[in-house]
Amino acid sequence: MERKFLIGTSDLRFLQLQEQFERCDYKENIAFINTTRNINSILLKALRKIHLSKKVNKIIDLPFKHIWGSTFDDIINDTNVEYYVVFMAPVIFPMDPSYLLELQKKYKVHYILYFADHVASYWSAYALKCLSVLKFDYIFTFDNDDAVKYNYIHYIFPYKMPLDNICKEVNYDLYFIGGNKNRLNNLHRLYGFLKSRGVLMNFRIVDVSTKEQKYKSEIKYNERIKYPEVVEEVKKSNCILDIPTEGQSGVSIRYYEAVCYNKKLLTKNKNIVNMPFYDPRYMKVFENPEDIDIEWVKRREEIDYHYDGCFSPTHFIDKIIELEEEKKKEG
Repeated sequence: MERKFLIGTSDLRFLQLQEQFERCDYKENIAFINTTRNINSILLKALRKIHLSKKVNKIIDLPFKHIWGSTFDDIINDTNVEYYVVFMAPVIFPMDPSYLLELQKKYKVHYILYFADHVASYWSAYALKCLSVLKFDYIFTFDNDDAVKYNYIHYIFPYKMPLDNICKEVNYDLYFIGGNKNRLNNLHRLYGFLKSRGVLMNFRIVDVSTKEQKYKSEIKYNERIKYPEVVEEVKKSNCILDIPTEGQSGVSIRYYEAVCYNKKLLTKNKNIVNMPFYDPRYMKVFENPEDIDIEWVKRREEIDYHYDGCFSPTHFIDKIIELEEEKKKEG
């Protein structure tokens, strides 16, 4: 029976995954499904933004958010095909789990969930609600501790290095990009410390209120850029800074960028030492700003992790097929 892999994307997050899966070995059997309904009306777009707002829903959990979710009737419509629908949490938001359940009853649909955020994070909350309604064949997580705690499958985040040449020009000693996520004070403290030591930095922090913007003329606050632009800034940096959110043990996408683009990685995630390609010459763990080797951050040197392409989305699809074959053997 033919297999088709449907990768859930969204206009809100994880659109970069589409490019990665489009270039994998299974591209002929892959389609992409936008989990957020396409809307042309400016008024409806404004209403949707408020209805789905993280800030608003933290105050009051608004009902009926699923009305903004899309439908897949034009894609999932053949009883002779096995569909493997991969949702990267939080991309399953704001799909209607009842609708997804009806599809599962009509067709051979396998739902697969990948937690790309810590399970306890706000972004994973909607996916957890869906778990109470839907049957997921496999649940993956990037986080080691979550895998043990919830009996999920630990798997590295699918990541494929773009084909363009790596830029050799380095303009910054250190690069950080990320959200506030209750770590703003620590980020400001770290920035101030490194600035006083002469470290040339490119800092981007989103979700920061105007009154909290301590370094307005230096840090780029609330300037959202597309992922290809992030990659270009990574390539122009000597070292990447990684600050995990509270409770996170899995490595973030900054680790994959460091390995793929041969950059140093400065991180507070102690589990980095257990990851493939860990190299103490190029990856350093710190607890407090005073622990950082400033000269190491600044020093330009040739770096080569000898990356072999193992993060490719091809291997993620391979893993799903492998699990399916094992299931069939077991009966």
